[in-house]
Amino acid sequence: MWFRVLGPLEVVTGERVIPLGGSKQRATLGYLLLHPNQTIPTSKLLEALWSVEEAPMTARKILQNAIWGLRRALLPSQDESPPVALRTQSPGYSLDVPLDHIDLHLFHRWVKDGRSRLEAGEPDEAGRLLNDALELWRGPALVDVTEAGLSWPELSTLESTRLDVLEDFFEAQLACGRHQAVLGDLESLVENEPLRERACGQLMRALYRCGRQSDALGVFSRLRNLLVEDFGLEPSRELQQLQQAILNHDPDLALVLGGEHPRSRPVASLTAEETPRTEEHVRAGGFPALTQPQAQGAWPTPQRAAAAPLRAVPLLASAPKVLSAVYATTRTAEALALSPGAGPLETTMPADPGPARPAAVTAAGSTASSAVRRRASILAVRAEPDPAPEDCAEVDAWTDRMSGLVQREIEQHGGVVISSLGDATVALFAAEEDDEEYSLGAVLAAYGLRGVLTAAPRESGDGAAAGVRTKLRVSVATGEVLVSQSLGASSPPKVFGARVMNESGALLDLAPSDRVQVCDRTREETQGHFSYAEIPGTPARWQLLGRIEPARGDAGGDEDDSHLRELDLLQGAMTHSSRWSQPHLITVLGNVEERRSRMLHELEIFATETLDRAQVLTWSREEAADSGPFGLHRRIISQYSGVVDSDPPWAVRRKISAIVDRLDAAKSCSNWLVARCTSLFETVNRTTEWLTAQEWMDVWRYFLEAAAQDGPLVLIVDDLHLADQPGRELVGLLARLPDMIPLTVIVGATPELVRHPDWSSDRRLATIVMLDRPDESELACSTA
Repeated sequence: MWFRVLGPLEVVTGERVIPLGGSKQRATLGYLLLHPNQTIPTSKLLEALWSVEEAPMTARKILQNAIWGLRRALLPSQDESPPVALRTQSPGYSLDVPLDHIDLHLFHRWVKDGRSRLEAGEPDEAGRLLNDALELWRGPALVDVTEAGLSWPELSTLESTRLDVLEDFFEAQLACGRHQAVLGDLESLVENEPLRERACGQLMRALYRCGRQSDALGVFSRLRNLLVEDFGLEPSRELQQLQQAILNHDPDLALVLGGEHPRSRPVASLTAEETPRTEEHVRAGGFPALTQPQAQGAWPTPQRAAAAPLRAVPLLASAPKVLSAVYATTRTAEALALSPGAGPLETTMPADPGPARPAAVTAAGSTASSAVRRRASILAVRAEPDPAPEDCAEVDAWTDRMSGLVQREIEQHGGVVISSLGDATVALFAAEEDDEEYSLGAVLAAYGLRGVLTAAPRESGDGAAAGVRTKLRVSVATGEVLVSQSLGASSPPKVFGARVMNESGALLDLAPSDRVQVCDRTREETQGHFSYAEIPGTPARWQLLGRIEPARGDAGGDEDDSHLRELDLLQGAMTHSSRWSQPHLITVLGNVEERRSRMLHELEIFATETLDRAQVLTWSREEAADSGPFGLHRRIISQYSGVVDSDPPWAVRRKISAIVDRLDAAKSCSNWLVARCTSLFETVNRTTEWLTAQEWMDVWRYFLEAAAQDGPLVLIVDDLHLADQPGRELVGLLARLPDMIPLTVIVGATPELVRHPDWSSDRRLATIVMLDRPDESELACSTA
């Protein structure tokens, strides 16, 4: 048997992969393989299996069942030699297995041999051994175990060791003169791990040998600024000496040794992609582990040349990723301003944040050396005409009017515009002394901008374009920045704080039209005044829903109590659907989008936290616009089968087959169902008639019946009145499925949904909630 832990856990015997059962059974084997041939106490195993949650009363019984299942799975064949044994040995269990049959121990052995060859002055052979060791990795160690929510310190140590070995490999390749072969991999590593000084030094040497001296100095400048701003540290003596050598064009840096390339390929770039190479090896993926820089002494470092102070650059442009681009421009300017032989750069950073002090402005301009650290929120706004006018004069008039509206709204809430270019604006909301509401001002401005710009007049007398709506995106990120002058000065302050700037730019790029997205810290500081909905994915971000209005007399209290009662009613319907396996349609109608979104968000939280093993899927109009026809169909199948956009057709069919195989159906029925589900991913040019109504009913009935074996299904669709016809028909069809499927379909829409000709109210189990008072026609329609 061959045990593979450097990636998803696998046990291979011959050409067959042995099924290992559920998550607890796999986690038990994984932990034992991290400590082979050792007796692991039962208490230690229980602690590992429930590392982030409290162990249940039946924990020991669950462990015993896992051991029993593993013993059955690991039964050796008759020709198996040497045998593998899972023994009960007081006070716990031990897994007796030859170390040569575990990829982790082969990795350690080859790394040891490779490092020995490197120290002995044999970089070519060392590179081959280290490369073979790295190719054993198929992803993060025991990634399937960690995805189940377990966290072990041994796995963090392994990821750190992997990066150390990667640096050893790069060292061997550089010693062989193969700087061009590893340049791309080095750049990927430094981008993911910007604080690893050894990798930065290797990248600087590789860039210098490729004739890119300025880029090599830029790597040093970025690292130094990160260490100074975040930790108050200077780069190591070796890295500073390397920078001086590059500046002086030291001939030793250009030393290139001969030697043929290693027989095995260089290690792949640090990405999450996995491409099989052989039966036992897979390309190494990039899953860096964060490391902390070691404290270094304060060594002499270059300072800025007096004749070349750092100039302020625009903080935002209209192109994508603009804040990151500006940060790179700022760092490049700093690198070009460095000169050899000068003392360290001094930056004023008081221990306690306070009001900004006047900056020291010279004839040449202000520099970052006059900056003070302050808590602040960065508001980024992008307002674009939709559709864009063809006449340049109309575009200019529209842009001027929008810029004026944006600036007035920002200044009204205590902010200051620090950059405005085209359709993009960046504002600073900095904290004064004992000010705890600076972030609230930024969110109030963002909330006001959404109302002002989207409701701005379509026509005006200043030449602005008529019939043009505003396509608005807003983001707010909060953190600490360096402000180069007091906010009371006549010119805008210069702001240095790449982390907050980059976060604000990333949120702005991800924000859908007419939406406001904020970072986690902004949400924490303003959640008493605004309601938010968490957006899955990276980075952590929240969508602004609306203001939390204070209670205003009995009328306001009655309205709040009414919505609470409606929420209880809907939660009871969801519980009934889950418990009795009956599809149920919940329709939340309301003209106020914020109130409707808040109700759907509360129901989503209830399903996630209260319904046992609930599988929640949300669908918004932004996703519908990006996915095209039958997007909701594909999303449901992808959610419950694990299909991703990058999957080739064979992988899509395999994943869907794995779900369908759970059904107690004839093989012909399974093949038919897989073919129908797979066809949705083959083209987007189909019409609703390519399957009959009964065929659609059968497809979703069988597929969701299989998916529901992992837990009740909850589908939440907002803005259904704006969805296309296939989307509305699918939602209606799901709510009419036969019994024995624990499915709750929750839709949010305006009351006009009931007027759509393709939306039928013929549902056996359905609940409709009106969040605002309908007019007479709507009331009559819903009653009918």
